[in-house]
Amino acid sequence: MADALKNVYTSSFIHDFALSWKSVYNQLDIELFERNIFDKNWKSLELKERMQKIAISMHGQLPEKFEESTMVLSRLCDGLTKDGHAINSFAYMFIPEVILMQGKNHTEHSLKCIEKVTQFTSCEFVIRPFINDSNVIIMGQMLKWSTHPHENVRRLASEGCRPKLPWAMGLKQLQKDPELILPILENLKDDPSEFVRKSVANNLNDISKDHPELVIAMAKKWKGKSARTDWIIKHACRTLLKNGNTSAIQIFDYADPSFIEESEFSLINTELNFGESIHFTFNLKNNDTKVSLVRIEYGVGFLKKNGSHSIKVFKISERNLAPNEAISIHRAHPFKPISTRKYYTGKHFIHPIINGKASTSHAFTLQNVN
Repeated sequence: MADALKNVYTSSFIHDFALSWKSVYNQLDIELFERNIFDKNWKSLELKERMQKIAISMHGQLPEKFEESTMVLSRLCDGLTKDGHAINSFAYMFIPEVILMQGKNHTEHSLKCIEKVTQFTSCEFVIRPFINDSNVIIMGQMLKWSTHPHENVRRLASEGCRPKLPWAMGLKQLQKDPELILPILENLKDDPSEFVRKSVANNLNDISKDHPELVIAMAKKWKGKSARTDWIIKHACRTLLKNGNTSAIQIFDYADPSFIEESEFSLINTELNFGESIHFTFNLKNNDTKVSLVRIEYGVGFLKKNGSHSIKVFKISERNLAPNEAISIHRAHPFKPISTRKYYTGKHFIHPIINGKASTSHAFTLQNVN
């Protein structure tokens, strides 16, 4: 089993970090810094709590004047880069938290510091309270950042304003009206950095959950502009495609599902114990007179505590089928512990989905869930 993420903060990690900090800020008391982190409560803390603990310990040793603190943090990030610490590592995302602790009422200096620090470790979480407090002003700065020469700053322009960024503070105004986001994404739609393009796609995917027609319109507008942009819109429409949105299906030239014959679905096992997999097969045939692009997925109806079912869609593949070509699909879906789902003993369902069209559901029983 992989080691828990929180365990990245070993004593050697913190000491190496402190040495880099000391090299640019001689007033640092390394012994006090480490003692404040590794107190009697440390072992009981989870990942975000440990990040917060380190940030608080940093805050306690930085200058009282925020402008001076921002200069220290800027030099620190330069020093960490020079010392070979991993750029973009999530492990250092406690550094931006210090900006928020001291700089909530110092927007101008905070933004300058964020622009610098995000070039070492992402400030995607820290920028969000500033957006909520001064929506138009901060989004104006984000628009400027979208043309910044450093890819991490350009990524922040998109990632920081994702309406539904996981594990982050919500941006309700942007969820309701994403208009301020769109010029940023326009600037980044053909960005040379894959790191940035992934963020643009994820931002659009977030928007699609509340404003599907807006994203469909943008996808139609952007399609064919470049290979980079085509990748973005395909990834951006993934939720729409999984939901079988007809307009999204049509954008990517998938075949009319009425020409794709699905047959002989079979569950190899109709009962399984938790920890095992459900195995299934089915056949597909292209009954059209032309080559057809086929997106092959399946949906699982997971039993919920209240007895209802929650449908989750999983992609198998997409491929071209020649006229009259037939293929067989074999798949196994594991039922093993994951952090994002709670399983329940009882009846579940599964069904193929071809180009957004769901077939008949088939029941199976999951047993012996702890």
